[in-house]
Amino acid sequence: MKSSSTITNDGTENRKERIRLIWHRRDLRLHDNALYQETGDIPSISLYIFDQAYFQPQPSSIDKSSKTIWCGPHSSQTLIESVLSLKHRIEELGGLLLIRYGDPLEIIPQIAQEIQATEIWCHEEPGTYEQTIVQKLSQYYYSFDTYYGDTEYTNSIKLISKVGYTLYHPEDLPTDPNDWNRLAHPKNKHKKKKKKKLVSSMHKMNPRNSHLVDVSIDRFKGICRIMGDFRKAARSSAQIRKCLEPPDNLILPKQFSMSMLKEGIGSVPSLEELCKPLLNMEIPILGTDAATIQSIVNSAIMNRNQRNQKPQDYNCYGEEAALRRLRFFVHGGHASTSDRSLADVSNNQSSRFSTHLALGTLSPRTVYWEVYKYAYKNDSKQCTETVQENEKNDDIPNCEWIMSHLEMRDFFLYTAFSSGSNFYQLKGLPVSQKQKEANIQWNHPKQSKTEWKRWYTGTTHFPLVDAGMRELISTGYCSNRVRQNLASFLTKDLELDWRVGAEWFQILLEDHCVGANWGNWLYFSGVGPDPKQRHFRTISQMLRYDREGTYAKKWLSELKNVDDLETLFRPWDYDIQGYKDPIVDPKSQYTWNDMQRLKENHKLLD
Repeated sequence: MKSSSTITNDGTENRKERIRLIWHRRDLRLHDNALYQETGDIPSISLYIFDQAYFQPQPSSIDKSSKTIWCGPHSSQTLIESVLSLKHRIEELGGLLLIRYGDPLEIIPQIAQEIQATEIWCHEEPGTYEQTIVQKLSQYYYSFDTYYGDTEYTNSIKLISKVGYTLYHPEDLPTDPNDWNRLAHPKNKHKKKKKKKLVSSMHKMNPRNSHLVDVSIDRFKGICRIMGDFRKAARSSAQIRKCLEPPDNLILPKQFSMSMLKEGIGSVPSLEELCKPLLNMEIPILGTDAATIQSIVNSAIMNRNQRNQKPQDYNCYGEEAALRRLRFFVHGGHASTSDRSLADVSNNQSSRFSTHLALGTLSPRTVYWEVYKYAYKNDSKQCTETVQENEKNDDIPNCEWIMSHLEMRDFFLYTAFSSGSNFYQLKGLPVSQKQKEANIQWNHPKQSKTEWKRWYTGTTHFPLVDAGMRELISTGYCSNRVRQNLASFLTKDLELDWRVGAEWFQILLEDHCVGANWGNWLYFSGVGPDPKQRHFRTISQMLRYDREGTYAKKWLSELKNVDDLETLFRPWDYDIQGYKDPIVDPKSQYTWNDMQRLKENHKLLD
């Protein structure tokens, strides 16, 4: 059994049992989890906190007088199910997962003292609030060491952070702006510049932060702001690390007893409990109507009840379900045959990994290497070579798109790490002079109430947009193609503040991730890390990705009995009740070619 030691005031050594407090965040798994290294020898107790900040109303980024919620009903329920799954897994191995609700900055020191922890382990996550918590905890324990060093307990505490949310580990990425540029553009001529030793503001402020992985803004100075450049530089500078094995067993501290815990083990709250603040607000969030908020909560409750009737459903949540889904989708051949560009991605047209990755019930490295082993002639567990160095298995159709998507996800996560609070600013993170000079006059939802409401309720009368929003309200999920159309319509056609869209998705999505959601909204609104201006023409998009109209009919009850496709694509031109007033001019929703065909043939379809 490993132990730690401290020096008392009389100079004698006081040895005490080394006890690890494992604070789970978006890492609700045991596989490939650095927090469980050596836990077969080191006593540990795990902790999950339902952080009250995620469920209580918070000031909106667009207007401090408006309120928003960081964790909506659908994501709350997937979180509940994932925590319950983790609790079961930990207990199977002989460990213990404590459950609390409240402020982590109050709860963690209290639990650490109760169990006499000598160290606290946690993961770093993208997002200003998420990073601030770890920094404040570090400052808290550093100040105790400085001013209360004669106290035996506080003198022995150590805060250690890891990173397990990204594909590429931050310590493997470039640390110098020149290196980022050189690796992203290897064919360009680069002047040799003397490298400066990087000392981030985090470590300047607190030398003890050496136990923390540096994901500060200073650490990523000069990081590539264009997705393609980031991927080139990351691939050139870093390899994907091997996955860590899950623990075989967990041991509790020798002196631990349940009487040490003032609140016991604690229980996982219900969805109804977590949604109380959302439903009890005097003014609904973001100026929305109470009926829509209630419908989202009702949908999440109904989906939960349906899942409870089918416990073996592949869409269940938690670590075991995530690993099962990974094997089924990859080795079942769906990764090779899925058509991900469709509006309707049911029937395994989508991996549905996003929710598992957002909650951390699935490791991005585990996904990467599972696809790697399937697509390449390499069944060894020691997967250290890069994909480019291995021979492609020609008998297996393409499925490397999953690897590519994991890199795209990393790009948004590292953009969040590197930009801090600027990630949420109205002007965005423009990368081109054209973007900087655009000076978009965004409309505020309070001044554009009608447009805002018709978008968030799915009543714009453009079938693809409305179907997407109603699917989100009902399920918390829709395809990436549909999300892009929803974002484009809000920002390019209605010109509403892009952040209100990001915040609404934050409430709706079951797979909400700060970096991925806000990063994608920046990207497709025209003020983010993308030099192109993307405007999705939703009618033409429907022609290509919902050509039979099955997706629109599935989610729009008013169109479910429409058999004529021409009518389904442009119901305002026909006698369809309620479709006489599309929110914007339909001509703006056609590509030039589709518009010409409509003028010449009076039809969109051949």
